[in-house]
Amino acid sequence: MLIGVTAAVAAGILHELVSLLEHTGKYLQTRDFWFADIVFILLPLFGIILSYAAQRNLGGNRYAKSLSPLILSLNRRRTSIPLRETFSHVISSALSVGCGGSAGLEAPSVLTGAAIGANTAGFFGVDRRQKMLMIGCGAAAAISAIFQSPVGGVLFAIEVLLPEFSVAALIPMLISSAVALVVSRAVFQHEQALFFINPSWRLDAIPYYFLCGIVCAAVGVLVIKSVYFITSVIKKHLSSPGRKIFIGGILLCLILAAFPILRGQGYYFIIRLLHGDMGALLKNSPFTENLPIPLAATIIIAAAIILKAAVSALTVESGGDGGIFAPTMFIGAFTGFAFARLINLSGIAELQEENFIIVGMGGVFSAVLRAPLTGIFLIAEVTYSYVLLVPLMIVSSLSHAAARWFEPNSIYRKALAEADLLTEDRDQAMLRTLSVRVCITPEFTPLAPELTMKQLRTVIENAPKSDFFPVLDQDEQLLGIVQLEQITPVLFDHHFAETMLVFDLMSPARWILNEDDDLARAMNMLEHSSLEHLPVKNREGKFMGFVSGNDIFKLYRGIIRESSAY
Repeated sequence: MLIGVTAAVAAGILHELVSLLEHTGKYLQTRDFWFADIVFILLPLFGIILSYAAQRNLGGNRYAKSLSPLILSLNRRRTSIPLRETFSHVISSALSVGCGGSAGLEAPSVLTGAAIGANTAGFFGVDRRQKMLMIGCGAAAAISAIFQSPVGGVLFAIEVLLPEFSVAALIPMLISSAVALVVSRAVFQHEQALFFINPSWRLDAIPYYFLCGIVCAAVGVLVIKSVYFITSVIKKHLSSPGRKIFIGGILLCLILAAFPILRGQGYYFIIRLLHGDMGALLKNSPFTENLPIPLAATIIIAAAIILKAAVSALTVESGGDGGIFAPTMFIGAFTGFAFARLINLSGIAELQEENFIIVGMGGVFSAVLRAPLTGIFLIAEVTYSYVLLVPLMIVSSLSHAAARWFEPNSIYRKALAEADLLTEDRDQAMLRTLSVRVCITPEFTPLAPELTMKQLRTVIENAPKSDFFPVLDQDEQLLGIVQLEQITPVLFDHHFAETMLVFDLMSPARWILNEDDDLARAMNMLEHSSLEHLPVKNREGKFMGFVSGNDIFKLYRGIIRESSAY
């Protein structure tokens, strides 16, 4: 309950800051001063500059603007989140989105909620397993407060952040999410951003809902690929922060000036689309003001579907802060509308366009985030369209399944999977949660390379029982390994007692682990090397001890028991 209240207050402050900045931009847009239009056009650039300054001063050099680092940390059972993240994302994302940047507030809200959950759990001294649950509570509460979607918030935490949670863990997350909704409405008077009364769906439209799911899957894959393409281009050609901010920011301002429909989160334009107000969509666009309305509408809708993800990536990668939730829903709404309108214009059928706008949001959301349950209930709660649950189920599930054929990973997990940081293999995922430090056997008997066989026998007789001996130099650097089984014939041959040295018999250490390596890497090296033990060195290159396959297996069994109990 405490996490729910705190996350709701943080989300409410973020929402109010964005509203204040958006009203400032609208005020500039209505002024007659000659420089007001220039300031309004450049406002997203100013927002990016201020957002970047906030990130550097409040978040440090390792400021995370995506949920990917959080997903990776939770996947590896790391639950520590700096206290500054309980407020840094609120400020930076408000400046970026409120000034016209094309992004959503959901990812910053989730990161803020997760930080609130982690630090609250740390304050009360709960254990690591419960701390992960508290992080889920914070994330669910943040989604609930921002979207007015308590069930969607809980499902998002389960599907995206904490996929291994049991049914029993739903209860505290539901409580946190419900409390966040109550506080959001009671304190900030927030309501559904996309409230709309939909007509009931018709049976004759069912085949078209299936077809719409396929279209949403294709658009969702396009969103993922376009975001990663823009990200890679910016990282490759705009390496310095200054160039990213000014070149990327100026380009963003030009695109938003040409297509004002792409500014901000886009919820206003979704509402206008639901009400059939095409005039609001075409307003203030210099590219379409002199064109016939059908052609102008076609250009605007195509820009909404194709460019929204690109400008969202441009906003974030240029130095701003924000998420992909709102852009995804925006793209989905226009995708569903375009699909229904094309079918209606063809004369094949007469579809309810407003219904397809709603299910299109759920379809593209499920394809991009790979969270079909969240897509179904989040869209139903945000738009108050519970009457469309069955079409939402069809479109979201089919879109999710079809998108996996072309792009197996969600937008958050794609980079992690390509860098081999996340895997669908449950055993590998569990072993990656721990570093080799926890399995090092520190008791070892070091050997000097100049020892003779006679001296070596004395050392072995007085040493603890061991079959592996590291050969170290004066700086504790590993030179090689002596395996007792391999040197036994020579060790007890009196002909070599004084003439042969440890240096002559040691085997080179071809397989060496670093202390920061995870246990999955250790197991892979043990399998490929056919060895029973692997040496481990620290960051300075000094030998730390051995890791054995038996020790890793014992620890793995402990993790399995802990996970099952959880």
